[in-house]
Amino acid sequence: MTGQIRLFVLSLLLCPIVTAPAFAQPSTRTEEIEQARRDKMARLWPETQSPLVDEVNKLVERGLLSGTESGKGSNGWQIVMGGMRSGQGASFGVGYRRSDFWRDRLDWRVTGRITPLLATMADFGLDFKSFQSDRTFLNFYGKYENSPQMDYYGQGMTTSVDDRTNYLYETLQFDFNAGFEIFKGFRAGITGGVLGVHTGSGKSCCVPSTDGSFDSTTAPGLGEDTTFARWGGFLYYDWRDYKEGPKAGGLYGLRFRQHSDRELFKYSFKQTDIEFQQYFPYFNKTRTIAIRVASTISFPNEGDAVPFYSQPTIGGNDDLRGFARYRYTDDHSLLISVEHRWYAFSGLDMAVFVDGGKVVPRKRLVDHHKLKYSGGIGFRARLANAVIMRVDMAYGDEGFRFMWTFSDIYKVRF
Repeated sequence: MTGQIRLFVLSLLLCPIVTAPAFAQPSTRTEEIEQARRDKMARLWPETQSPLVDEVNKLVERGLLSGTESGKGSNGWQIVMGGMRSGQGASFGVGYRRSDFWRDRLDWRVTGRITPLLATMADFGLDFKSFQSDRTFLNFYGKYENSPQMDYYGQGMTTSVDDRTNYLYETLQFDFNAGFEIFKGFRAGITGGVLGVHTGSGKSCCVPSTDGSFDSTTAPGLGEDTTFARWGGFLYYDWRDYKEGPKAGGLYGLRFRQHSDRELFKYSFKQTDIEFQQYFPYFNKTRTIAIRVASTISFPNEGDAVPFYSQPTIGGNDDLRGFARYRYTDDHSLLISVEHRWYAFSGLDMAVFVDGGKVVPRKRLVDHHKLKYSGGIGFRARLANAVIMRVDMAYGDEGFRFMWTFSDIYKVRF
């Protein structure tokens, strides 16, 4: 029986499509009962888990870990992980939240974070509960971020890995969002705010600084600080079963936003983000096929250019995973990704995936031709039905990548 159990575990890890292990036929009543128990456990999502997981789940429900969207976060101090730009190192920090301010009319939260590479971020959020109902929402968000080691390879798909450079990206932003739920899961809204941008020399000791290899003609906006007024609208339908780590449902969204350069008057542009996610569960949601298609289309004003730091990129931990972070940059992008996910054991899912994508200088080239591809295998740690940590191993034309992040894949961009 021990050998058969080992064979079953091996087949689960290597062949996730196979669902029923071949056990020996029961010969006694006791073995029949045991066989029935195993069959039931193979069909149902297991309910038992270790006491350690139970304790961590309690911490999550109290709000001491962010990103799980449990909806039961408590007032007071919180531990926060992740939430900063990729490539700056793992981020850790603290936050403080009050949901009962101004006689329960206002919910506010402030956090501060830092990484081993000395990237920093401080943000502040206000949720105006007095203006909210089951169908309306209004919130304000402010953030300061300093990312000293952002990678840049140049424009287009013909750049080389040897073109890698590094720059400082510092921003200060204030935004509001207001919306209305037309029917369950279907929301429309408006957004507006101000974004101040500063770029400078990269702080990496091992990579050349971007301003030593590029200028404002080859990297529009490099070294030219400015402030953008931005406004737009969004529309999306979200019927995923879980916001972080979904197993069923889908999300289909569209965001349009105008960026108006208020200082240099040479980098004004419009940008449209399109997002499609679909999840096909089977075997009682212990297996899921996940599909994502995402695209960003840019429309610079006549005579203006889209600054290089606002152009869409592909490559990194969240899209074309077999390629380095921010590997390809241009005015328009397309990403297609397919994952097959399956339950491994309590608290852990596994996945195999294929990603394809490209960036292009003209809108008519946004199609499925000449994509770059990568594929691999991944592991997802779950708490309270949310993916809180992810490990992916991917291979592409430029080699192998190992990724460890505190977030789920297919993050919503609006």
